[in-house]
Amino acid sequence: MNGSVSTSKGFVRCWYFTDSTSMMGGSGFMGDRLLPSAHFEAIEGKKISVHFFNQSMMDHTIHLHGLDVDQRNDGVPSTSFSVPRMGRATYTFIAPHAGTYHYHCHVDTVLHYEMGMVGAVIVRPPNASTKQAWTGGPTFDEEVLWHLHTMDTSWHNETVSGPKTARHRPNVFLLNGKETAGAMKDAYSRIVLPLGKTAYLRLLNCGYQWARVSLGGVDFQVVASDGRPLRNFQSAKVWELGPGERYDLLIPAKKKGIFDAKVEYLDDFSGKVLGEAKTQLLV
Repeated sequence: MNGSVSTSKGFVRCWYFTDSTSMMGGSGFMGDRLLPSAHFEAIEGKKISVHFFNQSMMDHTIHLHGLDVDQRNDGVPSTSFSVPRMGRATYTFIAPHAGTYHYHCHVDTVLHYEMGMVGAVIVRPPNASTKQAWTGGPTFDEEVLWHLHTMDTSWHNETVSGPKTARHRPNVFLLNGKETAGAMKDAYSRIVLPLGKTAYLRLLNCGYQWARVSLGGVDFQVVASDGRPLRNFQSAKVWELGPGERYDLLIPAKKKGIFDAKVEYLDDFSGKVLGEAKTQLLV
């Protein structure tokens, strides 16, 4: 789908996947915004069918990034197929491992990914629990999903990648599709956690910059990477993830307070902070 989102740089054109089953009428993330695209959930070991209707003016696909699917369902046009304008296709796979994954269009990926055609996939354990990360894995009381994304608004005037998209110079910095002013109030971005409880934060970097995540000095554990459990959980106060990476964090609420929850987007070469998006952790 085509649309535009309001940013500090004005309205910016974007492309996105919708969820036709949404109670909000088929918008993107959580049914109330275009960016990021709608996320979907699966259950480990179950057969999943994703029905795709392409209503845009160009070819698109759904590439299931990080999921173990066969070649036909991988969504790479040169090895599977692309879906033409007003075409339909069904992607079918068995969800192999509980974890955090994502999907995106793999036609002219450089541009289509940045334009917003990316969303999360959450695979639940076989018992379909929404309070446990995987079978035998950690349990939690609250779950939060963060899409990390940046925009170079000059790209959003293009229809194909080329010389004008050779360099990405981000000037809009987003958390779940919102800049800091919106993310601070966003119910899907803020982490609200009673004292003594535990949150599970799923991170997906769908931007073109490295991102550094911190929670105002609050300790957390990194328990999974790219949809797979870590053999040894890592304790940290700050974590970095590259483009396309996913990490899952376990956050215990040990101290009451209001803490800055922040994503800093970094220059690939110098490590300089290019911009940030902030929200809050409330205990």
